[in-house]
Amino acid sequence: MTIGVAAYGPGAGAAVRKAALAAELLGHGAIGGFAVFAILDADGRVRRSACQRGGVAALDLPAEWLDARHAALIESGPDRPEPLSQFLPGADGIGLATGHRLPNRPGADGTPLNAAALRLMAAGMSAADAVGRVLQANPEVDAGLIALSATGEIGWGNTPRVARRPDQGQAWRDNGACRLAVLHNSIHPCAPLADAMADLAWHALSGVSGACRALFLPVSVAITPAARDRVLVDGQGRILAIEQADPSLPASPRRGNAAYLGSEVWQDGRRIGHTISELIVDMADGRVSGAPDPARSLIIMKE
Repeated sequence: MTIGVAAYGPGAGAAVRKAALAAELLGHGAIGGFAVFAILDADGRVRRSACQRGGVAALDLPAEWLDARHAALIESGPDRPEPLSQFLPGADGIGLATGHRLPNRPGADGTPLNAAALRLMAAGMSAADAVGRVLQANPEVDAGLIALSATGEIGWGNTPRVARRPDQGQAWRDNGACRLAVLHNSIHPCAPLADAMADLAWHALSGVSGACRALFLPVSVAITPAARDRVLVDGQGRILAIEQADPSLPASPRRGNAAYLGSEVWQDGRRIGHTISELIVDMADGRVSGAPDPARSLIIMKE
């Protein structure tokens, strides 16, 4: 539900802004809400502009920021927790760190992943090595990172958890003088939308299953820690249990995603597919709490 962009070279600020505008114009999903745009100015100082709604188009960016040689952005849906700087931290003379999904999520040592990458860069590590070390140390945290150093290096990548998502995209350009990295997820449907709609409708009409089918959550089920993300179902497509590898399973009540995108779907001891949508529900004490919305379902792709 986020895009992250970083660029180095003449007019990097303008390049990052154009990338975000392209996502807003061509994409759909969690886009055009909160945005944080940051640069390193000519003196290596971090300069930042942010908004909660309207995306990059809502930011008043000075012309000199668009001319900056170091620039980065993060953007997603509206109304995210303050301070918005947590999503795109920077350090004077060191660099900037952006990303997608939740790059501010705490790692195993309690430090947000984006801040951890900056600390390693401040200690002399290259941007690529800093990102690689942070991602390797936190394989199941829901984050992708892009780090841009004051020397113009860019390091980028996803944790293995995010890399398993079927909706994530990435792009990288480097001609020696200019560099650009883009990470995103959930901007376009991750399966052909018309085909998925037709599969579900045809199953309801004819009883014949297509490549996609719906899974339902008729009652409260347990959400348990596990080595990998799985959804267990019965022969009627009812969800029996949910297993998550995310180490930050909620201990207190909150509303969130109970079944991660790309989770394996198992029935009678065998894998039958994976999820291509997510399940947003109320969770408490390791269970889906309350009465789930009967209209909510998970869509899976058979394998």
